[in-house]
Amino acid sequence: MEVNFSDKCFVCGKNNVDGLHLDIHRDNEKLCAEAEIAVPDKFCGWEGIIHGGIISTLLDEIMAYAAFTHDQKGVTGEISVRFRKPMPSNKKVKVEGCVESQKGRVLCTVGKITLDGVLIAEATAKMVRLD
Repeated sequence: MEVNFSDKCFVCGKNNVDGLHLDIHRDNEKLCAEAEIAVPDKFCGWEGIIHGGIISTLLDEIMAYAAFTHDQKGVTGEISVRFRKPMPSNKKVKVEGCVESQKGRVLCTVGKITLDGVLIAEATAKMVRLD
């Protein structure tokens, strides 16, 4: 299966009118990535609370960015998300991800979302580099 970058990605794509438009900054030396976002109400599950699927999606994307550059291709092999607190809509949160270890094609990553320093959700994932 061939995969190619798309500017219509639901999370980071600038040309997806329905997307989140997450502006991700990557540190290539530390293998980390971060972004800030205030997720709008249209992504709520309960009123004023962002849907858990959207939270998981943000964590998946930030950990993938930590693991891969646009010159590298990879996919999520496994992800585990732990929700700590409800994530309010329209409040700016920080989304962070880093690579903790690598073994062959598998990169083990961690991610978290915080609001004013309070942990909203955290995740671990195994990212698989495509050859």
